[in-house]
Amino acid sequence: MLSYRVHLIAIAILIAFSSISFADDKPDLSEQITKTKLAVEDLATKVGNYPKALSEIEKARALIKKTDQAYENGKQWLGLRGLKPEAEQEIQHYLQMIDMLSGMANTRMSEGKNLDEAVVIDKQILLVKTRVKLLKERKLETEKLQLALQKCESAAKELTTINSEQTKLTGQIDQLSADRKKLEDQLQALKSENTALASQLEQMKKATSTSPPSATPAK
Repeated sequence: MLSYRVHLIAIAILIAFSSISFADDKPDLSEQITKTKLAVEDLATKVGNYPKALSEIEKARALIKKTDQAYENGKQWLGLRGLKPEAEQEIQHYLQMIDMLSGMANTRMSEGKNLDEAVVIDKQILLVKTRVKLLKERKLETEKLQLALQKCESAAKELTTINSEQTKLTGQIDQLSADRKKLEDQLQALKSENTALASQLEQMKKATSTSPPSATPAK
Protein backbone atom coordinates (compact mmCIF):
# COMPACT_ATOMS: atom_id res chain seq x y z
CA MET A 1 0.00 0.00 0.00
CA LEU A 2 2.82 2.36 0.88
CA SER A 3 4.67 1.54 -2.30
CA TYR A 4 1.50 2.28 -4.26
CA ARG A 5 1.22 5.73 -2.68
CA VAL A 6 4.87 6.47 -3.35
CA HIS A 7 4.31 5.43 -6.93
CA LEU A 8 1.38 7.85 -7.26
CA ILE A 9 3.41 10.67 -5.72
CA ALA A 10 6.26 10.01 -8.13
CA ILE A 11 3.87 10.06 -11.06
CA ALA A 12 2.37 13.36 -9.82
CA ILE A 13 5.85 14.88 -9.47
CA LEU A 14 6.76 13.78 -13.00
CA ILE A 15 3.55 15.24 -14.34
CA ALA A 16 4.20 18.49 -12.47
CA PHE A 17 7.75 18.79 -13.82
CA SER A 18 6.64 17.96 -17.34
CA SER A 19 3.80 20.46 -17.02
CA ILE A 20 6.24 23.15 -15.79
CA SER A 21 8.64 22.43 -18.63
CA PHE A 22 5.83 22.52 -21.20
CA ALA A 23 4.36 25.71 -19.73
CA ASP A 24 7.72 27.50 -19.93
CA ASP A 25 7.66 27.00 -23.68
CA LYS A 26 4.23 28.67 -23.99
CA PRO A 27 3.40 32.38 -23.85
CA ASP A 28 2.31 33.68 -20.44
CA LEU A 29 -1.45 34.05 -20.89
CA SER A 30 -1.80 35.85 -17.58
CA GLU A 31 0.59 38.54 -18.82
CA GLN A 32 -1.24 38.73 -22.15
CA ILE A 33 -4.55 39.15 -20.35
CA THR A 34 -3.12 41.95 -18.20
CA LYS A 35 -1.67 43.75 -21.22
CA THR A 36 -4.98 43.38 -23.04
CA LYS A 37 -6.88 44.84 -20.09
CA LEU A 38 -4.52 47.83 -19.92
CA ALA A 39 -4.73 48.35 -23.68
CA VAL A 40 -8.54 48.32 -23.63
CA GLU A 41 -8.75 50.77 -20.72
CA ASP A 42 -6.17 53.03 -22.36
CA LEU A 43 -8.21 52.96 -25.55
CA ALA A 44 -11.35 53.73 -23.55
CA THR A 45 -9.79 57.03 -22.45
CA LYS A 46 -9.11 57.99 -26.08
CA VAL A 47 -12.32 57.10 -27.92
CA GLY A 48 -14.18 60.09 -26.52
CA ASN A 49 -17.95 60.15 -26.36
CA TYR A 50 -18.62 58.37 -29.62
CA PRO A 51 -21.43 55.88 -28.80
CA LYS A 52 -20.45 53.25 -31.37
CA ALA A 53 -16.83 53.24 -30.18
CA LEU A 54 -17.91 53.02 -26.53
CA SER A 55 -20.17 50.10 -27.45
CA GLU A 56 -17.17 48.19 -28.82
CA ILE A 57 -15.23 48.99 -25.63
CA GLU A 58 -18.04 47.57 -23.49
CA LYS A 59 -18.08 44.41 -25.62
CA ALA A 60 -14.31 44.07 -25.10
CA ARG A 61 -14.71 44.52 -21.33
CA ALA A 62 -17.37 41.83 -21.26
CA LEU A 63 -15.00 39.45 -23.08
CA ILE A 64 -12.20 40.33 -20.63
CA LYS A 65 -14.46 39.15 -17.80
CA LYS A 66 -15.06 35.88 -19.68
CA THR A 67 -11.30 35.61 -20.25
CA ASP A 68 -10.62 35.98 -16.52
CA GLN A 69 -13.26 33.40 -15.75
CA ALA A 70 -11.87 30.99 -18.35
CA TYR A 71 -8.39 31.49 -16.89
CA GLU A 72 -9.56 30.69 -13.37
CA ASN A 73 -11.63 27.71 -14.48
CA GLY A 74 -8.83 26.39 -16.70
CA LYS A 75 -6.16 26.01 -14.07
CA GLN A 76 -4.66 22.53 -13.75
CA TRP A 77 -5.83 20.18 -11.00
CA LEU A 78 -3.84 19.99 -7.76
CA GLY A 79 -2.32 23.43 -8.37
CA LEU A 80 -0.11 22.27 -11.20
CA ARG A 81 1.34 25.10 -13.28
CA GLY A 82 -0.28 25.86 -16.61
CA LEU A 83 -3.79 25.72 -18.01
CA LYS A 84 -5.91 23.04 -19.57
CA PRO A 85 -5.50 22.98 -23.36
CA GLU A 86 -9.17 23.74 -23.96
CA ALA A 87 -8.95 26.73 -21.56
CA GLU A 88 -5.91 28.05 -23.41
CA GLN A 89 -7.74 27.80 -26.71
CA GLU A 90 -10.78 29.57 -25.26
CA ILE A 91 -8.62 32.35 -23.82
CA GLN A 92 -6.69 32.79 -27.07
CA HIS A 93 -10.01 33.02 -28.88
CA TYR A 94 -11.24 35.68 -26.42
CA LEU A 95 -7.99 37.66 -26.75
CA GLN A 96 -8.32 37.63 -30.54
CA MET A 97 -11.92 38.79 -30.25
CA ILE A 98 -10.89 41.59 -27.85
CA ASP A 99 -8.17 42.66 -30.25
CA MET A 100 -10.74 42.79 -33.07
CA LEU A 101 -13.14 44.79 -30.90
CA SER A 102 -10.33 47.23 -30.04
CA GLY A 103 -9.69 47.69 -33.75
CA MET A 104 -13.41 48.25 -34.28
CA ALA A 105 -13.43 50.83 -31.48
CA ASN A 106 -10.58 52.67 -33.17
CA THR A 107 -12.47 52.56 -36.46
CA ARG A 108 -15.67 53.82 -34.81
CA MET A 109 -13.69 56.60 -33.15
CA SER A 110 -12.21 57.63 -36.50
CA GLU A 111 -15.66 57.55 -38.07
CA GLY A 112 -16.99 59.74 -35.26
CA LYS A 113 -14.16 62.23 -35.68
CA ASN A 114 -14.67 62.29 -39.43
CA LEU A 115 -18.39 62.87 -38.88
CA ASP A 116 -17.62 65.72 -36.48
CA GLU A 117 -15.25 67.23 -39.01
CA ALA A 118 -17.87 66.81 -41.72
CA VAL A 119 -20.42 68.62 -39.54
CA VAL A 120 -17.93 71.44 -38.95
CA ILE A 121 -17.17 71.62 -42.67
CA ASP A 122 -20.90 71.63 -43.49
CA LYS A 123 -21.39 74.51 -41.05
CA GLN A 124 -18.49 76.38 -42.63
CA ILE A 125 -19.90 75.72 -46.11
CA LEU A 126 -23.32 76.94 -44.95
CA LEU A 127 -21.69 80.03 -43.44
CA VAL A 128 -19.80 80.70 -46.68
CA LYS A 129 -22.98 80.24 -48.72
CA THR A 130 -24.82 82.62 -46.41
CA ARG A 131 -22.06 85.20 -46.78
CA VAL A 132 -21.99 84.74 -50.56
CA LYS A 133 -25.76 85.24 -50.66
CA LEU A 134 -25.42 88.33 -48.48
CA LEU A 135 -22.68 89.68 -50.76
CA LYS A 136 -24.88 89.07 -53.81
CA GLU A 137 -27.78 90.87 -52.14
CA ARG A 138 -25.52 93.77 -51.22
CA LYS A 139 -24.15 93.83 -54.76
CA LEU A 140 -27.70 94.06 -56.12
CA GLU A 141 -28.49 96.83 -53.63
CA THR A 142 -25.29 98.62 -54.64
CA GLU A 143 -26.21 98.32 -58.32
CA LYS A 144 -29.68 99.68 -57.58
CA LEU A 145 -28.20 102.57 -55.61
CA GLN A 146 -25.72 103.29 -58.41
CA LEU A 147 -28.56 103.27 -60.93
CA ALA A 148 -30.60 105.59 -58.71
CA LEU A 149 -27.52 107.81 -58.33
CA GLN A 150 -27.05 107.90 -62.09
CA LYS A 151 -30.70 108.89 -62.50
CA CYS A 152 -30.25 111.60 -59.86
CA GLU A 153 -27.13 112.88 -61.62
CA SER A 154 -28.98 112.86 -64.97
CA ALA A 155 -31.93 114.71 -63.39
CA ALA A 156 -29.52 117.19 -61.82
CA LYS A 157 -27.92 117.82 -65.21
CA GLU A 158 -31.35 118.27 -66.78
CA LEU A 159 -32.30 120.65 -63.98
CA THR A 160 -29.08 122.58 -64.49
CA THR A 161 -29.86 122.79 -68.20
CA ILE A 162 -33.39 123.91 -67.45
CA ASN A 163 -32.11 126.50 -64.97
CA SER A 164 -29.62 127.73 -67.56
CA GLU A 165 -32.33 127.93 -70.19
CA GLN A 166 -34.60 129.61 -67.67
CA THR A 167 -31.89 132.13 -66.90
CA LYS A 168 -31.44 132.72 -70.62
CA LEU A 169 -35.21 133.12 -71.09
CA THR A 170 -35.35 135.45 -68.12
CA GLY A 171 -32.67 137.56 -69.77
CA GLN A 172 -34.60 137.54 -73.00
CA ILE A 173 -37.80 138.51 -71.17
CA ASP A 174 -35.97 141.33 -69.43
CA GLN A 175 -34.64 142.49 -72.77
CA LEU A 176 -38.09 142.34 -74.33
CA SER A 177 -39.52 144.22 -71.36
CA ALA A 178 -36.87 146.91 -71.80
CA ASP A 179 -37.56 147.08 -75.53
CA ARG A 180 -41.27 147.31 -74.84
CA LYS A 181 -40.72 150.09 -72.32
CA LYS A 182 -38.59 151.90 -74.85
CA LEU A 183 -41.29 151.51 -77.53
CA GLU A 184 -43.94 152.65 -75.07
CA ASP A 185 -41.84 155.71 -74.25
CA GLN A 186 -41.37 156.42 -77.95
CA LEU A 187 -45.08 155.96 -78.53
CA GLN A 188 -45.86 158.28 -75.67
CA ALA A 189 -43.47 160.85 -77.11
CA LEU A 190 -45.14 160.58 -80.51
CA LYS A 191 -48.51 160.99 -78.88
CA SER A 192 -47.25 164.09 -77.11
CA GLU A 193 -45.85 165.46 -80.35
CA ASN A 194 -49.11 164.68 -82.14
CA THR A 195 -51.03 166.42 -79.41
CA ALA A 196 -48.77 169.47 -79.65
CA LEU A 197 -49.01 169.54 -83.43
CA ALA A 198 -52.77 169.18 -83.25
CA SER A 199 -52.91 172.03 -80.77
CA GLN A 200 -50.73 174.21 -82.99
CA LEU A 201 -52.84 173.37 -86.02
CA GLU A 202 -55.99 174.30 -84.15
CA GLN A 203 -54.50 177.58 -83.09
CA MET A 204 -53.44 178.29 -86.64
CA LYS A 205 -56.96 177.58 -87.87
CA LYS A 206 -58.41 179.94 -85.31
CA ALA A 207 -55.94 182.63 -86.16
CA THR A 208 -56.77 182.39 -89.84
CA SER A 209 -60.50 182.63 -89.30
CA THR A 210 -60.31 185.76 -87.09
CA SER A 211 -57.80 187.81 -89.09
CA PRO A 212 -59.28 190.72 -91.40
CA PRO A 213 -59.26 190.26 -95.14
CA SER A 214 -56.35 191.80 -96.87
CA ALA A 215 -56.86 194.83 -99.29
CA THR A 216 -57.11 194.21 -102.97
CA PRO A 217 -54.33 195.98 -104.82
CA ALA A 218 -55.33 198.74 -107.43
CA LYS A 219 -55.07 198.14 -111.11
